[in-house]
Amino acid sequence: MPVASAKSRALLATLLLDAGRVVPAEALEDALWGGAPPVSARASLHNHIARLRRLLDDPGRLRTVPSGYVLRLDAGELDVHVFDGHVTAARAAHTGQAWERVVRECAAALGLWRGAPLAGLPPEVGGYAFAQRLCEARLLLLEWRHDAELALGGPRLHELVPELAALTAEYPLREVYHRQLMLALHRTGRQAEALAVHRDLRTRLVGRLGIEPGAGVREAHVEVLRGAVGDGGAAEPGDSGRVPTCPVGGTSPGVQGGPVPHVGSPGVQGGPVPHVGSPGESGGPVPPPASPNDPGRPVPPLASPGEVSGSVPPLASPNDPGRPVPPPAPPTDPSRPVPPPAQLPLAPTPFVGRSAVRDSLHRALTAPGPHPVAVISGMAGVGKTALALQVAHQVAERFPDGQLHLDLHGATPGMTPLTPAQALTALLRDLGTEPCRIPEQPAAAAALLRSLLAPTRTLLVLDDAASAGQVRPLLPGGGGCAVIVTSRSPLTALDGAVRFPLAPLSDEEGAELLRCASGRDGLDGTDAARLLVELTGRLPLALRVLAARLAARRALTPEMLAGQLATAERRLCHLEYDDLSVRRSLAVAYDALAASEHEADRDAARTLRGIGTLDLPTYGVPLLARLTGIGEPRTEAALDRLVDVALLEETTYGRYVPHVLVRDFARERAGERGAADTAGTALRWYAAVAEQILAATVGPGRDRDDIPPGGPRAGSRRHGAARPPGVPDGRAARAPGVPDGHLASA
Repeated sequence: MPVASAKSRALLATLLLDAGRVVPAEALEDALWGGAPPVSARASLHNHIARLRRLLDDPGRLRTVPSGYVLRLDAGELDVHVFDGHVTAARAAHTGQAWERVVRECAAALGLWRGAPLAGLPPEVGGYAFAQRLCEARLLLLEWRHDAELALGGPRLHELVPELAALTAEYPLREVYHRQLMLALHRTGRQAEALAVHRDLRTRLVGRLGIEPGAGVREAHVEVLRGAVGDGGAAEPGDSGRVPTCPVGGTSPGVQGGPVPHVGSPGVQGGPVPHVGSPGESGGPVPPPASPNDPGRPVPPLASPGEVSGSVPPLASPNDPGRPVPPPAPPTDPSRPVPPPAQLPLAPTPFVGRSAVRDSLHRALTAPGPHPVAVISGMAGVGKTALALQVAHQVAERFPDGQLHLDLHGATPGMTPLTPAQALTALLRDLGTEPCRIPEQPAAAAALLRSLLAPTRTLLVLDDAASAGQVRPLLPGGGGCAVIVTSRSPLTALDGAVRFPLAPLSDEEGAELLRCASGRDGLDGTDAARLLVELTGRLPLALRVLAARLAARRALTPEMLAGQLATAERRLCHLEYDDLSVRRSLAVAYDALAASEHEADRDAARTLRGIGTLDLPTYGVPLLARLTGIGEPRTEAALDRLVDVALLEETTYGRYVPHVLVRDFARERAGERGAADTAGTALRWYAAVAEQILAATVGPGRDRDDIPPGGPRAGSRRHGAARPPGVPDGRAARAPGVPDGHLASA
């Protein structure tokens, strides 16, 4: 039975990682609540354990012991056990050069792979070393399988090329895949491409790390060069046409009858070299490759990508077989320093307005002394990233040690926010740290990041942060670095940060952005432009969508576009173009709230739907509590969450206002509910209206029975509100006798 709950998955994974051993209750609480368990954590843990037992085929597998819990597993019950068995068998077959068995065992093991191990689980579950072991085993299986298929040959060689090309792109420093790609290209008649693979790899290794390719790559290079010479008609004495090749690691007649070496075995210098990527292999020594002029003399190391010292003549030119082709230009001087990172994306253009906040942010980042953390916050589509990149490019020259940019995906449609561990790994790799040297524990990785950044002047742009906890481990400790963070939340839990909240543009700025981005000169002075700016609430993302539509369709006039936007029920449908979508940007926060396991988050989603049933200037706790039926304390907490994710703004204490497009989005979500819930909303609406009428008209010393039959305050002005779902007459629901402003202040 599938485990649907995220908490249950985290609980099961934590128990499985220590199957057969006692897992303390405290460790399980840390895995479920990230080191900050609630007061009721122990009781909640018992409930989660009970639910997990019901999902197991045998509830007795999960036992309670005095200090925690034990999950019993039998041998071979997990896919990982079967996977490890195939890995062991594949290693033994590879050592014995039983190539067909290698292919079978590797295929069986790789067939069990279902993506990254422990993906989607919170980092508190642990198991980082376990996941790394499995990932490394998978890479070894791919190496062994490709070795076997290269040895077996046949039509499968053509299929290896795209597979190996993808692997070399994904793992640019893993030499064994480059060696295999060179051999696959060479043995399918693509020698020039094989040599290009070697050239690119050597340039990368020398330029980045200052090292030459290993013995396995050098020996593959020798085979490609000799094969190219034989094909070009300039074969060496004793060669007859193309050089025979042998299975990887096998022996067959080579050049001058000498044995062809096991790739990665005793190298060209005669010293023992381990099989690249195959630790633990215990095959016996294999003779070094023979020189064409002296079969007993080993071939010396290659001096450059295009040479084999002393024995292989230069390649013949295709246009003039008698004229040798000079070797390729030498790679970058290894002594030349690696350039600092310069990762800032191009700043969006045109950039309009924001002069005051841009100048303030510029001063904060360039003032003498330690630089603060600058947090740019605001609702979806308000232009946080545009401002951050604009200022980052302006101050980049003040940070000569580099500029790092990392998208934390805090509110990216369809993507899960990066964990601090993932973000730390990305930053450390961007700073040149080898993956094998990145600490497993996030705290140790954060300390390493601070150590690397401490003596530098580096600018970090951390885009789209989800929370202060996601950002805090990424902050440098030295005063020479500066950090710009963008987030929908102001991240008030970050100590010492300078905050720059963004509001929508002014009317003039919105019209200017619309004109500049659409290329319609003179647009900003028209009534249609002013109407478009008003209908979008001056939100930059919405204005860029409209500008893109106007630029794409010259026949579409601003007046026609304004007419399309005038219908609130369809407005968000017209604010989508290509990869720009106001609805999708707003939905990220709402969907996360609705799917959350926290009651306050689900209450927030429910409250936003409640706002969508009314059309009031502002909203207060009492009315929304009555409308949602969850009580005032929970409603107040829900409204706080909506403010934190930038779906509402608290203009004054207790008064909440949604942006015009958030109001449209809330109306859409309210309309997605069933008829029964809609009718209930309508009833609560009328009850709230009636209570407001009585509160407004029954003064001190009067009884509610004193209200005249014709209704209170006959003849007074009335405040109309949008019809809630379920009102049948098709007109806006009106509360008789409610003076202006009373309902709005509910």
